[in-house]
Amino acid sequence: MTRVAELKQRLREQAEFHLRLAAMDELRARYPQGTTPPYREPGALFWRRVFVPLYRRVPWQTKERAMRALGMTAERSGWTAPARRPSEPWRPPGGDGRPTVAPRQ
Repeated sequence: MTRVAELKQRLREQAEFHLRLAAMDELRARYPQGTTPPYREPGALFWRRVFVPLYRRVPWQTKERAMRALGMTAERSGWTAPARRPSEPWRPPGGDGRPTVAPRQ
């Protein structure tokens, strides 16, 4: 793995970790009787105080453009999204590997 790829991987892992912690904090605030505060390593102020709030304010289209520009998408490795019509729910693939489509009612 190249040095740049390692840096991207670490950046993504840190971002996902701190976004997950923020989501758990929100759940704990909503349902305080079911949880206790977790132990948190000291530090990581940038991630908690700057990154998470900023990430939540940036529109999804901007995030998607940034991920594509940095080459941090699954399409880069050959994955393509299954074709769907608008408002059609996702269905698991059929036996032949193609997505199944529910009949229109």
